[in-house]
Formats: sequence, C-alpha cells, structure tokens
Amino acid sequence: MTMTMTILYMRKTHLYVSLLLHFFHYSYSQKTCPNCGSLEVPYPLSINPDCGNPDYSIRCDPHSQKLYLDTLNGSSYVVLRVMASFRRMVVQPSPWLPGTCVTQDMPISEGLWLNQTLPFNVTSSNTIFLFNCSPRLLISPLNCTPSSLCHKYLHSSGHVDPKRELQCASGLDPCCTFVAGGMPSAYKIRLHNSGCRAFRSILHLNAEKPANEWEEGLEIQWSPPPEPHCRSQSDCSGASTCSTSGKNGVFRCFCNRDYYWNQTLGTCMKKKKHSGIVIKISIGIVLFLAFTVVMIAAALKKSRRFSTRARLAKAREDILKSNNGGKPAKMFCLKEIKKATNGFSKDRILGRGGFGEVYKGELCDGTIVAVKSAKVGNVKSTEQVLNEVEILSQVNHRNLVKILGCCVEAEQPLMIYEYISNGTLHDHLHGKYSTFLDWKTRLKIASQTAEALAYLHSAAYPPIYHRDVKSTNILLDKEFNVKVSDFGLSRLACPGLSHLSTCAQGTLGYLDPEYFRSYQLTDKSDVYSFGVVLLELLTSQKAVDFSRDEDSVNLVVYVIQRANNGSGTEVVDRRLLGEVEPLTQVMTCMNSFLELALACLREKKAERPCMKDVVQHLHCLSEIVDQEEPSN
Repeated sequence: MTMTMTILYMRKTHLYVSLLLHFFHYSYSQKTCPNCGSLEVPYPLSINPDCGNPDYSIRCDPHSQKLYLDTLNGSSYVVLRVMASFRRMVVQPSPWLPGTCVTQDMPISEGLWLNQTLPFNVTSSNTIFLFNCSPRLLISPLNCTPSSLCHKYLHSSGHVDPKRELQCASGLDPCCTFVAGGMPSAYKIRLHNSGCRAFRSILHLNAEKPANEWEEGLEIQWSPPPEPHCRSQSDCSGASTCSTSGKNGVFRCFCNRDYYWNQTLGTCMKKKKHSGIVIKISIGIVLFLAFTVVMIAAALKKSRRFSTRARLAKAREDILKSNNGGKPAKMFCLKEIKKATNGFSKDRILGRGGFGEVYKGELCDGTIVAVKSAKVGNVKSTEQVLNEVEILSQVNHRNLVKILGCCVEAEQPLMIYEYISNGTLHDHLHGKYSTFLDWKTRLKIASQTAEALAYLHSAAYPPIYHRDVKSTNILLDKEFNVKVSDFGLSRLACPGLSHLSTCAQGTLGYLDPEYFRSYQLTDKSDVYSFGVVLLELLTSQKAVDFSRDEDSVNLVVYVIQRANNGSGTEVVDRRLLGEVEPLTQVMTCMNSFLELALACLREKKAERPCMKDVVQHLHCLSEIVDQEEPSN
C-alpha cells in the first residue's frame, strides 16, 4: 500500500513539473537581459543579441559595469537610471573638455543625435541649457539676460567653476533655454562651432527652487515594443505563431487566440476568462457609464454652444470697435468657408507657418481668396489671427494685403483675404520660381514695400509697427506689385509715446538687435528688418543660411564685414550686373542701394532713417534707372 502511494505521489509531482514548464513555454517568448552592475536591464532593452529586443540596443561596459546609450556619430552617454514602468531612462550629459566650456560630444558628434529609425527620443521633461554660443546668434531671439535661468544654473548650481562660467556666458557669448520635447529636435541637441558648443539638461525644472536643488540629467524614452521578429515557427514560443505583419514582408511572433501581447514583459499572456455573472455586471456598468458620459457630453456641448455664441458676439464687437468708424470686416459663416476650401482639403494648402495654415478657396460668386487659420487649441496663434483682423480692418493701401472678412464660428478663427497669385519675394529670390528678377523689378519691389511700411508708420492712426518684415511676408501679383502681409505680430503704437515695451518677437536674421536687448519696439525696428530685405534683393542670398561658410551664415554680419573692408560691391548678385559697365549710373545706383541698406541696419535705432526717407531715397534710385534705359 505504501509503495503504491509513493508511485502515485511521484507521478503527480512529475505531472505538476511538466505543467509548470509548459506554462513558462507558452508565456515567455522573450528573454530579459541580466543586470549591468547595479542597474537592471528590463525588456525590451538589449545588451546582447541573445536577450531583449535588438532594436532597443544599449551597451554594458564589461570593465566598469556601466550602461551606455550609444548615439549617432560616435558619442556615448552613461545611463544613470532606468524606469521600466514609464519606458524611460536618464542619461548623463557629456562631460566638459578640460579647462573649456565645450562638452566632449561637440568635437566628436556635434551634440546628441538619436537615430529616428530607432524607438528612442528626448522627452518633454527636459529643459536644455545651451552655452558658449557664437556672437552671430545675438540677432536671434535668445534670452541671454543676466537674470535668465541659464545664468542661474551657471552661478548657483555648484556644477560649474567660476573660470568655466565666464567662458560659457561672457558679455559676447550668449546662452539660452528651450524645451526639447514635442519638437522636431526631439531627436537631436545640435552643437556646432558656428552655434553653441555645450549643453546641459535639467529634469522637471522648477524655477522657484534654488539651482543647487535642480536635478541634472537627460531623460530618454522608448516606444512600446512590438511582437518579436521571426524567420520560422521555431523562433516563437508555443503561445505565438510566426506570420507576416503585412509591412515590407516582415514576420513576427503573433500571440495565439486567447492570448495577448504584454509589451512590458515581452510575453504572450493568457487572457482571463470571466464567468457569466461577471460579464453581465460588467456590461451593466459599461452601459451605465456610457449613458452617463453621453448625458454629460450633451450638457457640455450645449454649454459650449452658448459659450461659443457669446465669444462670437464679443469678437464681432471688438472688431467693430477697432475699426474707428471705418467699414467693418465681413463675417463669413463656417459652412461657406468649408465649401470654398473643399472641407479644408490638403491639396488646397498654400503654405504653413507658426500661426497655422493658409488655404486657397473659391467663394460662391467665383472670387478666389486665401483663408488663414490658427492652430487648433493654440491660444497664441488664435490671438495672432484675431490681431491681424483688427489691424487690417483699419488700413487701406494698395501695397497692403486686403482683408475681405473673418469667421469666428470655428474652434480656430479664420481670416479671409485677397488671393495673391505670384508667390512671395522669398520664393522668387531663392529658387522656387525660375523667373529671374531684374534690377528694375527689384527696385520696384523695394519701393512699394517701403511705401507700405511708411504708410503704417506715418499715415495710419494710431501708427502700426509690423514687427515681422521679411521676404516671406512680401507677396507679389502677376505684375510683381507688392502686397505686404502677415500682421499677426503687429502692434498699434500709443500716440505720444516713443516706443512700446513688449517681449521681443520676430524671425531669426531679421530681428532688430536693439529691440531684442531693450524690449522697446519702435518704427525703427521695422526699418532694421527692411534693411535685411534690401540685402536679400541685392545679393539674392537668404538672411540666415547654415549651408554657407561659417563667417557667412548671417547675411547682415557678412555684408557689414565686406563693406568695412572696402569690398561691399562684391556681395552684389553677379547676374544683376550683366554687361553693365562699372562706371554706369546703374552701378552707382547699386552702390547707393547698398549704402541705404547699411544705414537701415545701423546698431543704434536713432541713427537709422525713417521709412519716409527710405521711400524718397528709393524713388531717386528708380529715376536713375529710368534715365539710364533710354540712353542704353
């Protein structure tokens, strides 16, 4: 009897072990990598081909027992900690080169560059500090004031010695901050000899805390892992089947019926079976919650409808008040604009900008229009579009784009204005159109643009500062007549005041450096930006172009250096000269044109001419060219 019981016990034990092994065989299709030193390496991270997912490869140094994230171009970053449940890890920014304000990854790889085909990217939890920046970037909107967070880090964090602090942010070399997450730069933090040469990152920065309590580190996240690759069924566990994923002929181990893919563990897990009563209770709860959600949604929708109507009435009232007795902007209904743009079809998009999109539309009467919309949910771009409606409703000039009306029924406001068919000055100067602009046409464009700005500064009341004068905002019709556009950043001047105090905004390469430093906006800020446009007309070069030589990235800096060396005429586009003799009036006109541009670009705003004087000067130059043509 005892012998029989022993045999039965052994058989039960064997059966239990077999079932347990069978369970593991069905559940775990991927192997988790061993620890690297004191750090765990969770799935899907892989430190060798036999574990994890090879697409999530990181490196474990066998000597130091430290984890490293290898990036493009040869730079590696020490992994400080891994948070598997959040699919994130924190790496240490590159160390400093001895005795310099340059990090080791600048000469090696020009900063941190992640491979966009792999599942890693920089998160929005990082605040990036850039140091040791080139003086060329002084004209860009960087916050380099001594009170900036960047300087607070240098002075008070305890991570930077005084000598390096001076190298990182002296009086000539600025520094700035930006949030990397959610931008195209989520895959790179670029360092360059002509830009900035070092960076540091702070996690979840709280500006109210002292700098020595800020946590230094760069947070990297990874995407959820898909099912593993396979070549045959032998590569998959019993709970999965090797079959095509339908993408480029790739095969993966897809979980069998009654199993699901667990992204965290990298396994096919058994689905839990529910009894009939549990299912019925669940269905009842779901139906009740769905009914509740529908009722709440209906109530919110009704509330929003009344709120939208109130905002619409308020917006109309504000626009009417802003017209000062002039003709009010026409209010278009959303249904009419949707029909005109074919439901805001992608093939109707004329262009995109920081504000949103511009669509081509056709109204019921056959009028071709351009429809500008703000970005959905972006309060700043919404304010810019409404501001443009307010500005353009007050002005009337042949060289300013004409507003036809607006629509504020939609979630984002819409602006409807005349359609200008021949693109922008930027398109014609920099390669989108094959037509070459001759010197007489360029003088005409400069004169008409100056007349429009002079009207805004002197004839409009109160005066208007455009604040974003650039070649992309100068539209051209079929006869190359100018229509200045994009008044989203414009501001109404206060009569009797010499300037407006406002946060510096504008475009890299066109922004007045004195306005940027003092935050005092005047008409001379537009004069500076117009001076950059004059250089573009004369040279056919972009205001900022990183594909040019290091000393020529910024057009203003490049031309001023040439002018100071007595070789200013060398910057003129050779195609404009043609067969013109060096001593002709046209060549003299070009020299005078360059002198006018440099006058507009003077460092001190008080030394710059006003737009009325610029208009008069350009008219004189046009007369010189008109007199030259009959003699030729």
